[in-house]
Amino acid sequence: MQHNGKLGLLTTALVTAGLMAATSAVAGEYPDKPIKLVVASGAGGSTDTAARIMAINIQDHLGQPIIVVNKKGASGGIGINFALKGKPDGYLLMEGMIGGHVLHPAMNTSTGYTPADYTPIAMTQMNPNVLIVKADSPYKNLGDLLGAIKAKPGKLKFSHAGAGSIHYFGIHLLLKTAGLGKNSAVSIPYKGGKRSMAGLLRGEADFHQTNLVSAISFIRAGKVRALAVTTKKRLKGFPKVPTYAELGYPKVDIFGWRGVIGPKNLPQAIVDKWAKAVQATMKRKGWKKMVKAVGDVPRYMGPEEFTKHIASDFKRYRAMATDLGILVK
Repeated sequence: MQHNGKLGLLTTALVTAGLMAATSAVAGEYPDKPIKLVVASGAGGSTDTAARIMAINIQDHLGQPIIVVNKKGASGGIGINFALKGKPDGYLLMEGMIGGHVLHPAMNTSTGYTPADYTPIAMTQMNPNVLIVKADSPYKNLGDLLGAIKAKPGKLKFSHAGAGSIHYFGIHLLLKTAGLGKNSAVSIPYKGGKRSMAGLLRGEADFHQTNLVSAISFIRAGKVRALAVTTKKRLKGFPKVPTYAELGYPKVDIFGWRGVIGPKNLPQAIVDKWAKAVQATMKRKGWKKMVKAVGDVPRYMGPEEFTKHIASDFKRYRAMATDLGILVK
């Protein structure tokens, strides 16, 4: 009986230890199933492409497949609101983008979310903005353009993809920084970035500021002239294009970005695991090659820095939307 008692105690101890180990393993095995990455735009677009490039490469560092889910509409609001309602367990995340995550809620108070409602995990890439004019424009440099605006207020026109777009905010940031009034140049809106570029090429506008990816082919083809870029240093691919900073306007530092974002209250352990996996992924030659192919520039920001950057972006664009009278309530 005593022997059986000892055996029983030993069996119980082993079972208990096994259960504890199993529980510990399960608790520490994130992720143990596929992860969904929501893209708040349609398939085939630049944000969708960025998400799929990340999904293909990062799954090796996380040990689970990443499934990209497209939910477009409402300037990104539909997909983002969908993802924000998910459990903060790391199995439903978002491909972050400045348009849907910052610009849209900054100029529209009824989106249902602000940066306070999500968890920034890591920025993966940026897309600088570039100021351009037609190749045959009389404005050879930034000084020429600003001088003409100052000499002829309300005469020169700029094209953009709608009030609240990065094109629109970028030009107004330049005008304000240069000490020019918000009505010193005429705003010409178009439905989308491609049409606003076409408006410049047709001569319907005198200047245009857009994401570098949208302007690269036109710059290389000699159809437009780049006057300034919003990076801190000159771009390797365009060494002759000066930065706003070196021209005396360091505050004109607007740029698009993409990254990984989770719902509110995402556990720090999951945030850290993803941030580490993103860093490892960004070192892969395949990822770098594909990011370069879509016109983006690799740019890592960890959770803390990314959170601060988004908060700063949101504050800046909300103030601009209010000042420009385009804040929708």
